[in-house]
Amino acid sequence: MRFYLLLVGLFGVVASLFAQYQEATEAEKAKIAGSITGASGAMNTMICDFTQVKELSFMDEKATSEGKMYYKKENKIRWEYTKPYKYVFSTDGKDVSMTTGDRTNKTPVKSNRLFGEISKIMIGSVSGKGLVGSPDFDTQFLVGKDGYKLQLTPLKKEIKDIFSAINLFVDKSDSRVHTVELVEKSGDRTVISLKNIKINTTIDEELFSN
Repeated sequence: MRFYLLLVGLFGVVASLFAQYQEATEAEKAKIAGSITGASGAMNTMICDFTQVKELSFMDEKATSEGKMYYKKENKIRWEYTKPYKYVFSTDGKDVSMTTGDRTNKTPVKSNRLFGEISKIMIGSVSGKGLVGSPDFDTQFLVGKDGYKLQLTPLKKEIKDIFSAINLFVDKSDSRVHTVELVEKSGDRTVISLKNIKINTTIDEELFSN
């Protein structure tokens, strides 16, 4: 009886997970892609707070970080980590800068294809631009009660060598990405949640170059 109840409970959990998101129809796919493209096209700048939770395959504990993100159309982004340590990843479209303490390493995007691909993913994960309908990914569209889930399977070698999947969670209310899940080939998993989002406000250009 206990085994039977355990099976019933297990199937109930699995069923609820499948019920949370259902595969989109062709008509829904077109609608979702159009709404995300429209929202990203109307977004010139974005400022928000973020929380990042990283699950390491060899550790039981999760590593949580917090910070602020700045985005400016077309290809400028700054991830500024403030807790538990200070670290900055930024790009102005020409160079990628990584700052720890007083030390900054700057690399031209064109000279390092890997940094270029990572930059595109970071920008696309915020705006949706360049990821939806990209030939670099096999994209599956899923529909939930309050939002959409886009499951992106990398097809390009530079990305496949790092990530096995990139999942974007889009809110139906504004058709913008609010949560990003990065699944690495190693089994590590990173979830980034965006909050206190402000759209189309003024951002200092210098933030993206240092």
